[in-house]
Amino acid sequence: MGLDELDQIYQVHKNLYIGAYWPRLNFKKFKEIGITAIVNLMEDNLYDPTPDGFEYLFKGFPDDWYPPHDYLKEILEFINKHITKGKILVHCAMGVSRSGGIIVAWLMQNYPDWTWTDAINYVNKSRLVFPAIEIKESVLDYFENLEGNRRE
Repeated sequence: MGLDELDQIYQVHKNLYIGAYWPRLNFKKFKEIGITAIVNLMEDNLYDPTPDGFEYLFKGFPDDWYPPHDYLKEILEFINKHITKGKILVHCAMGVSRSGGIIVAWLMQNYPDWTWTDAINYVNKSRLVFPAIEIKESVLDYFENLEGNRRE
């Protein structure tokens, strides 16, 4: 993955975008695209886009961490709340593991017959993602607890 790829955001679904930390400086571009909300999953909170008019959720965690289910629930609720009002960007440091895993979780939530593999394949049509095993296990456990079914 080259630096030019890090400076991109990719549309994964109608109002859902994925990206890395690098393009975060270009809030003007985000507004032109219609992005109104940002989910930051990086370990450190290095910026605040709210003065520029964006809704913002910082829920940072390391790649090798098993996100607790209340973390996943809060992130998914934020995405669901804002995705009907405008476009939303989900990003982490590289736009590959944490953001990929969260977008897969959102797709699984909104397409109940999809498995992890179905959702990963869908995201990979827009941008290659490789969620860490800890993130995958957390997402699968989350849906198994909700539905009684492990959707691998």
